[in-house]
Amino acid sequence: MKKIIIVISFLIGLNSSAQNLNEIEESKQIENVIKTLVEAWSNGDAERFASPFSEDADFTVWFGLKLSGQKEIAFGHNIIFKEFYANTVWDLKIDKIRFVCQEVALVHCSGAILKKGMDRPHEPDAVPLLILNKIDDDWKIIALQNTPFAVNEFRANGDLKRMKRIISEYKD
Repeated sequence: MKKIIIVISFLIGLNSSAQNLNEIEESKQIENVIKTLVEAWSNGDAERFASPFSEDADFTVWFGLKLSGQKEIAFGHNIIFKEFYANTVWDLKIDKIRFVCQEVALVHCSGAILKKGMDRPHEPDAVPLLILNKIDDDWKIIALQNTPFAVNEFRANGDLKRMKRIISEYKD
């Protein structure tokens, strides 16, 4: 009986190690998706920027811009790169990857859009949440929700800057 328990424990440990190694490999692939977005933004390359999105992806930004589908995301970003954010970089950092299952991951990021050569700000401008789905062995973004981080005004739901300060004090 003891031997059976030891063998079962060993097999469970092997399975857990294999799962951890798989998540590490999948995380590296997801990091490459984010790297593609960042590099394409820096180069003003809308087609490459849209390439990690699925054909029916949703892209929603805090100020109300909604783009649906890879082609519309490319079209919209072509305008964005020429008219609004020419010669900028998207300083995007992965804060956390959470695997919902083997084929779906939530990617929490933080970042800022900066003029080339500028330093990263103390706080991000936005905290995008990306939902990725593994489609035909490639991780594709199926949804990107870009949420603003810094709030400089008092809102009906409270002072968000004060709330952030209080939360950071509790973490210390």
